[in-house]
Amino acid sequence: MRAFIQDENAVNIEIGYILNLIVLIIVTGSITSAFYIYTDASSEQAMRVSYTDLGSQIARDITNMYLISENSQGNVSLKVTRNIPLTLGGKGYRIELKNATQDRMASIEISEGGFSGYKMSTTLNSINNQVNITNRIVYSGSGELNIWLMKNSSGSWLWIK
Repeated sequence: MRAFIQDENAVNIEIGYILNLIVLIIVTGSITSAFYIYTDASSEQAMRVSYTDLGSQIARDITNMYLISENSQGNVSLKVTRNIPLTLGGKGYRIELKNATQDRMASIEISEGGFSGYKMSTTLNSINNQVNITNRIVYSGSGELNIWLMKNSSGSWLWIK
């Protein structure tokens, strides 16, 4: 027994405890990180699906309004109000109407919070001529989206608020 006590080649018990604690922290941290990465990926997938669904609903509303105005005689003024969720996938977002240009058709773009992050764009295929789009951006915090379309002899105007 004295040979073990006086053996200077052996590992100190306190150092052994510290090494075991470090290994335990690394293993626990790895498992926790993997869990959070998995849940964050699920949240992003839910956000993408929600962006697509909301963009499609808004595009449907605008398309219906546009087709009604194009097939009507005289001045037309249409308004649709839609409740929008405060967050999608746990994050705030913004809705922007983009006017048609020579390079692209009119579209609805929904993006994460600011200008960076995930963006989803839904093309308004039925709008075949230039529509004057004003008040283009609505943020998720408003909770409500109002879409107006007005057509008179000088053209069509579309705006959201």
